[in-house]
Amino acid sequence: MPTVVHPALIAVVPLLVGALLLMVRTSLTDVRYALREVEAAVRSALRLLPPSGVVYAIRCPRCCRWVKPRRFDLRRMSCRSCIATLGRGRRGRRGQGGDVCL
Repeated sequence: MPTVVHPALIAVVPLLVGALLLMVRTSLTDVRYALREVEAAVRSALRLLPPSGVVYAIRCPRCCRWVKPRRFDLRRMSCRSCIATLGRGRRGRRGQGGDVCL
């Protein structure tokens, strides 16, 4: 006798696998960033040069999130989301005494 798979099970299994992969990926990402920070601290303590290669992420000093280099403004030393949110003062216009000048 052939085994019949319920149609709801066909739709739910890929969603559960995707959710599991997403959870594993985010936890691995956090571990990877933590290892990079430890490596940077050890290199700084031993006065070694930074590793040569490509910069994959920069940590924003305002919001402490890792952002891609293209989303980080070196002149203002903050990410685009911080520039967009903190750049608005109470009145919201330039030159009218906002809270933070970015």
